[in-house]
Amino acid sequence: MSNQVAGLDNTREVRESARRKKEKRKKIWVNILIFLLSIGFWGAAVYYGYTYAKDYIDTSIRNVQQENAINIQQLTSEIQSLNQEIINLRLSIENTDSTLSNSTSVQERIDERLGELDDQLKQLEKSLGILKEAPNVKN
Repeated sequence: MSNQVAGLDNTREVRESARRKKEKRKKIWVNILIFLLSIGFWGAAVYYGYTYAKDYIDTSIRNVQQENAINIQQLTSEIQSLNQEIINLRLSIENTDSTLSNSTSVQERIDERLGELDDQLKQLEKSLGILKEAPNVKN
């Protein structure tokens, strides 16, 4: 009987040991599965985060490009209007320059005439002085 009891104990120990090994393997497989699922979850989260951020950045870049295109069109139209104003100012300056040239020639003619009149006035003053010095004919 003690043989049988020892055999039963031995069988129990073998079964207990097999059951523990089985539970240990099961626990390892569960841990591996949890690890793989968590890696898959984080991989998916990173991938979707990357695609979302990339789409957001691409959309922002497109919006900035559109705003830049609008600003460039506005600047181009402003530059064209400024060019037109510069052309008009140049024409005005040329017209003013020719007017000033005409005014200068008119001013020179006036100065010449004034000089002639000054000379005549001096001659008249000399003549008047001579007349004043001359004896009075009536006296």
